[in-house]
Amino acid sequence: MIRHFLLLVLISLPLYAQEELNYPEVIYGPENIHASWVSHPDILGGEDRVVLFRNTFKVDNTSADFIINISADNHYFLYVNGKLVTHGPQLSDIQHYKYETLNLKNYLEKGENILAVKVINFGKRRFLGMQSIFTSLMVNGVTINAEQLNTTGKQGAWVCAIDDSYKANEVVWRGDKEKSIVGGFYANNPTDIIDLNAYPTGWELLDYNDTNWQKTEFFENASSMGGSIAYLLEPRNLPLLSWDEEQIGSIVKSSKSITTKFPVSDELKIPANTKTTFLIDQQYVTNGFPELLFSKGKNASIRIKYAENLFGPNNEKGDRNNLEGKQLLGYYDLIISNGKDAQKFIPNWMRTFRFIEFEIETKVQPLVLNSFKNYRSRTTIPSVAQFTSDNELYNQIFDICKRTIDICTQDYFLSDAYYETMQYVGDTKIQALIWQAMSGNTEHTKNAIRQFDHSRDSDGNILGAYPLRSTFIYPTYSLVWVDMIADYYNVSGDKEFIHTYKDGIVNTLAGFEKNMNELNLVNKTPYRYFIDWYTGPNNGSGTATKNDGENSAVVSLHYVHALQNAAMLFKEIGDNQTSLVYQNRAEEIKKSVYDLCFDMETNIFAERPDKTIYDQHTNIMAILTDAIHESEQRALLDKILNDKDLLQATYYYRFYLFEAIKKVGAPELFDVALKPWEKMIEDNMTTTLERFESIEKPTRSEVHPWSASPAYFYFNYLAGIQSVKNDFEEVRIAPAFGKLKTIIGSLPTSKGTIEFKLNRTKNKLSAEITLPITMAGNLSWQGTEIPLKKGKNVYDIKNEIK
Repeated sequence: MIRHFLLLVLISLPLYAQEELNYPEVIYGPENIHASWVSHPDILGGEDRVVLFRNTFKVDNTSADFIINISADNHYFLYVNGKLVTHGPQLSDIQHYKYETLNLKNYLEKGENILAVKVINFGKRRFLGMQSIFTSLMVNGVTINAEQLNTTGKQGAWVCAIDDSYKANEVVWRGDKEKSIVGGFYANNPTDIIDLNAYPTGWELLDYNDTNWQKTEFFENASSMGGSIAYLLEPRNLPLLSWDEEQIGSIVKSSKSITTKFPVSDELKIPANTKTTFLIDQQYVTNGFPELLFSKGKNASIRIKYAENLFGPNNEKGDRNNLEGKQLLGYYDLIISNGKDAQKFIPNWMRTFRFIEFEIETKVQPLVLNSFKNYRSRTTIPSVAQFTSDNELYNQIFDICKRTIDICTQDYFLSDAYYETMQYVGDTKIQALIWQAMSGNTEHTKNAIRQFDHSRDSDGNILGAYPLRSTFIYPTYSLVWVDMIADYYNVSGDKEFIHTYKDGIVNTLAGFEKNMNELNLVNKTPYRYFIDWYTGPNNGSGTATKNDGENSAVVSLHYVHALQNAAMLFKEIGDNQTSLVYQNRAEEIKKSVYDLCFDMETNIFAERPDKTIYDQHTNIMAILTDAIHESEQRALLDKILNDKDLLQATYYYRFYLFEAIKKVGAPELFDVALKPWEKMIEDNMTTTLERFESIEKPTRSEVHPWSASPAYFYFNYLAGIQSVKNDFEEVRIAPAFGKLKTIIGSLPTSKGTIEFKLNRTKNKLSAEITLPITMAGNLSWQGTEIPLKKGKNVYDIKNEIK
């Protein structure tokens, strides 16, 4: 594997550069929205349709700000004078429906201009995270000159047409039809079937003839009764997504001889009456909106298939760089050519891929593929953390972790980039911490915590994923939401944040308490206590047992963990009475777990009192909650890491394993816990897997942020950099190293970037640390504490070996 494959061919497109005006502070709130939601007269509601909207308007002064609010259901692309401005809205729910606020002045010309919007409804199989009421558009002029763009449905210049070229292509993963994907559950959007014979080419341009288009029809007011008849609008609270040009890799396999270097350079000509297949290898997994430009080829079919990996005869994956005997199995777009020059296809939703396969069948006219490139989609908050060590394997693991986190941080946290793309609580707890290390920014974290808070039901359950149009409830994830608030407070020191969510914490913990039985262990619930993707005969679909988690020690200890965090949070805001109630309840449950589940013969915890199931997870959580005395924790950790008969913690739960290693101060065990990631590097993976390979649960998602936790602990534990006051106003650096001897890197924070170079030889530490001018801190090494000054610090510390 080539080191530093993060250096990609990316070209920023200043032509499309645009900023969200309400980020980071709200300037244009919903109180000034006077427009209405509009639609096409022939739209019924939830069917898969694309509606095109146009408004031709005049501008006299191109130097004046021209500010609008815009939103749509399900998704929109905004063009001004043929140029793409952005797409949206930011993912949220009906009660907090987002709108973007944009200044369009740099796109305008004196005289006539055209604002064009494509609105897509993905239909009944739309993304499970996408809430919807009706296919509709809202545009509101903020500045006086932009009020002419207000959508009303009653008058004005807005016209619309249904794009009959589009049909949603369901990604089949269940039922009797042939499956489109390997691995089961798919919650992402359908893909596209586009017949360009029916496409109104040039509809987004000023000179397009729209005289036959219809006037828009009123759907609902955006502001009446607070907007409560339809969507409750609120401003976007994260920056717009990137639209960066990324070169797509070369053809590596084809059914016919291909001599050109398409798509890296040159065109590719496909003769008439020909079937052609070719495979492109991007060399690394990426995501975005691939753009195909092509010409001629009347009625030719172009099927573009996307996948993170290739599959062998038995759906095995193996070395991702070994293509022999493997095939691409994945979702696809299908385009029918209209035979004209300069045709363009860009999918209506983000695609994720390392491999792309074209299946082309031409008719009587040859087809010319002119170019193929990707517009990469990410949050535009910079991800700039760097890490290098003397161990190349660790460096490569960092690279694949960072790429995974970057791909999956859009305008919310994606659980994975291909199959589901939902924002799950358990996944997000881990991803948020890693993203904060990569960017030094907590806005995505705060957004996720707030959205999860919106999901709470009448029993106090936080939905397992949110935003959501379904009902996924994992009671353990409700507890993790409390843990997320504690994580954020531990970094930020923001007590107002605790006050914002204290009532929610009380409600959630009271709801979970109803699950507890007379043994002080958990009862069965109608829902699933997800813990990890266990493998082996006791796989319980995410729990360690097949008895629906009844009397589960690890679930009970997760409740303890949340109670302990809640006790800390309430103590911090001076509510000592509530804090004591939570702490006492945590102690009761810990004692019961120890008395009922600790096996005196093996000196490890069983997963339940009948002592028939033993796993690493229960013992990890026992260490993290002090369910076993601190003096015995190291021995317990050694034992569970060396006992292969225990149900093993997979990638997700190894976050908690790393936390336990850090808690007991055993950096030499970090490398043991890291072993599963070595297999990813061996197999030339460029992003991180969802779960361990097994017969029961073969690997599925290959871009899964919960598996990227090593990158967080590289900074937080091995380099030992931690905030101790007010989001890095004060920092403590206590290197642990593990098996490493040299650690070099940079860690962005809200107070600036910490640059560090750490080297150890036996009992000596050489440290070169540069702190931002707004930061103070201490360097700690084997009992020696040294104050760090602002700017550059150089120290050599030598302690006697005892």
